[in-house]
This record gives sequence, C-alpha cells and structure tokens, in this order.
Amino acid sequence: MIVDYHTHTLLCKHAEGNAEDYILRALDLGFNEIGCSEHIPMPGGFDEKHRMSLGEYMSTYAPQISHLREQYKGRINVRRGIEADFFPGTEEWVRGFIAENDFDYVIGSVHFLGTWGFDDVVFIHQYDERDVDEVYEQYFRAVSRSAASGLFDIIGHCDLVKKFGHRPTKNLRDLAWEALKEIRKAGMCIEINTSGLRKPVREIYPSESLLEMIHELRIPLTLGSDAHAPGDVGKDFDRAVALVERFGGGKIAVFERRQRSMLPVSRPAFA
Repeated sequence: MIVDYHTHTLLCKHAEGNAEDYILRALDLGFNEIGCSEHIPMPGGFDEKHRMSLGEYMSTYAPQISHLREQYKGRINVRRGIEADFFPGTEEWVRGFIAENDFDYVIGSVHFLGTWGFDDVVFIHQYDERDVDEVYEQYFRAVSRSAASGLFDIIGHCDLVKKFGHRPTKNLRDLAWEALKEIRKAGMCIEINTSGLRKPVREIYPSESLLEMIHELRIPLTLGSDAHAPGDVGKDFDRAVALVERFGGGKIAVFERRQRSMLPVSRPAFA
C-alpha cells in the first residue's frame, strides 16, 4: 500500500493545479490512494489568503471531490480529507464544520502561535525578534493542545517550527515527549511529511530524533508530500518509506470515513 494524504490545489491560493491533476499524477506513480486535503475555511475571514472560502468549499471543493471519487473508482481510491488549523478560539467552529462533512480523515496542523504565522516567509523576520527556545516551547505546547482537542486524525508536519532552519539552543526532548504522549493518548497518527526537504531546513518532518520517540510510544505513521503542485505528489517517498520501515514497523495508517486501518507499506514503483 502506498498513499499520499497531504495535497493542496489552486483553491488554497498558494498552490498549482486542480484536484484531478493530483489524482492523475498519483495514478502515473502507481499509488493505491490519493488524499485531497485542502486548507479548511476559517470563520471571520481568518487567514483567507491561504485557504478557500466556505462558499468555495460548498460550490467547488466538496462536489468536485465527490465526482472524482466516482470517476476514478476502481483505478485509485480518492480520499476526501481536510487540513484543519488548530487555532485557539475556533475549536467549536472547526468541530461543527468537520461534523457536517463526510471526511475520510482530518489533518490537524499548527501554523500560528498567537497571531504570528510562523511558517509564512512574510513573517520570518520575527524569528530574529524572539527567543527561539521559547518559540519551540510554544509550538510543542500548541501541538499538545491540538491533540487534546480531539478534532483530528493525523498530526501534520509535527515539527514545522524548524521550517526555516531555526534550532533551539537547549534540549526540548521532554517537551516534545509530552506532546507525543498527548498524540498517543488521543489515538492519532503522525504523518511523515516530505515537504521539509523542499524547504530551507532540508529535513523531513518529523526529524529522526522525534521518530525515535514516536517509535518508542508506538504511534502509527502515515505519508504525505504536502504537495502544492502535481509534480510534488509522492516526492521523496523512497526516503519516507524507508523511515516507515525503520520507525513504523513497515506499516502505514490508511483512512476511510475516519476509520483507521494499518497496512504494510509498499516501496514506490518509481524509487
């Protein structure tokens, strides 16, 4: 089994191509499943430059994915997903949105610390104005709270805070361990997200040091490219699968209607 559960389209306003382009790329690569996981609409027009509106979700995304699931049935499983932000104060809105829609899985991601979009290059200068150790502490506390919220199935890019290459000066293993324990308690899985290799940090999310803890806690793994162009689908999955074999017992989490199964991972045909 080989899947890519983390993809974005032009609807998020910072990616290329439509959902069918990503499905066709996954078919070319011989994937068993492809997940469509556009950024969730947020209330009050929050961060609208990085996500579809509620109207776009209803008029375009939802019916399009339903149509494509049927169109490609028997050739590839098209899973309906969403990448949902954990942003304190919006939990009930997000909970209601998820409950009202027929998702196969929900990726939970932390992109904001307060109002600071710490992974947005526009705000990268703020790292120079902050204590990086404190930024990491805030980030892992937010990840812990996101798991405790009970909203999500998958934790997305669980050490995204390293994206631009900023590293803490002190050992934060205990803090990361507490966040991972909360993820395990919530019955969630963690994606191996290869997009970090395409960012300044040049490292997969999560790091191998985190994967060692994830393995110790027996937290399941799944796969995502965080594709923002069709050509990103399955990118560097030879390395991701090797990590699944090393830290995940050679099995990945797959989802249907938010029910998780564990299946043996396959080596990508293109590797």
